Amino acid sequence: MAKLFLSLEGNPVKEFRLTRHRTSIGRRSTNDIQIDNLAVSGEHAILELVGQIYFIEDQKSTNGTSVNGEKIQRHPLRDGDEIKIGKYSLKFWREAGAEANGTDFERTMILHAAAQPQFKAGAEQTAVVRVLTGANAGRELVLTKNTTTLGKAGVQVAVINRRGLDYFLAHIEGAKRPVVNGREIGEQPHQLIEEDLIEILGIRMAFFYR
Repeated sequence: MAKLFLSLEGNPVKEFRLTRHRTSIGRRSTNDIQIDNLAVSGEHAILELVGQIYFIEDQKSTNGTSVNGEKIQRHPLRDGDEIKIGKYSLKFWREAGAEANGTDFERTMILHAAAQPQFKAGAEQTAVVRVLTGANAGRELVLTKNTTTLGKAGVQVAVINRRGLDYFLAHIEGAKRPVVNGREIGEQPHQLIEEDLIEILGIRMAFFYR
């Protein structure tokens, strides 16, 4: 299943689970996702699931639809893509859902790890995030999945995504962005390196390999 995180000027508004093969977006109340704003056309865009790939398609809207800053007519979506409709942003992300029986820490800080094959053990190093502050100080999160989501829905959400042998931290929703080594990360995913210090929701964590 996939999700869209709707935000306005960096402030989270709502999140939507994509449960249909075709999802309509627009100003009219008949749409699956209604954005009641004059810059949004009545029937602005649709999301369509084709096989395992989601596509966003503009419906000849007045102001157009953009993905990652570029105007599109029809475009395949990847994890972390940002759809712009009027002043609103929709972040696209696949998710497997939080574990229902996890600890308070897992339910709050680890929203999900995407349902993708685990990496085979071998000569490759294992990436780990260690919690440094808060009630769970000392807790370690072993990054064995392609995608791990951190944060609390509606407040601040970020993801750590593996690309080949590298790991990237990306902002998904919330007015405040994650901080790495004392600086907020930008719009683009931030590549993590050994001993980086991450701060999310006031909790500090260290990224390292073992």
